[in-house]
Amino acid sequence: MSCNSMRHKFQQEKDNLNFAQAMEIYQDVKGSIATHKTELEELKESNAEQEEINHLKKHINEGEKLLQEINSMQLH
Repeated sequence: MSCNSMRHKFQQEKDNLNFAQAMEIYQDVKGSIATHKTELEELKESNAEQEEINHLKKHINEGEKLLQEINSMQLH
């Protein structure tokens, strides 16, 4: 699932999430970011187009923002 899809899912469900569901989304996002970072290194090593590199960096930043948002959640 892409970072955008995970953010959309999180936004739709965040008011009704339990701890386990929040952790599942968190782990999915964390895994996606790790994959993107690996892809980014491969792109840099292969001298890929800067546009492609920047696009991937944007996805990484979006994912990291989502992780911060999940981290700041409070359970009631």
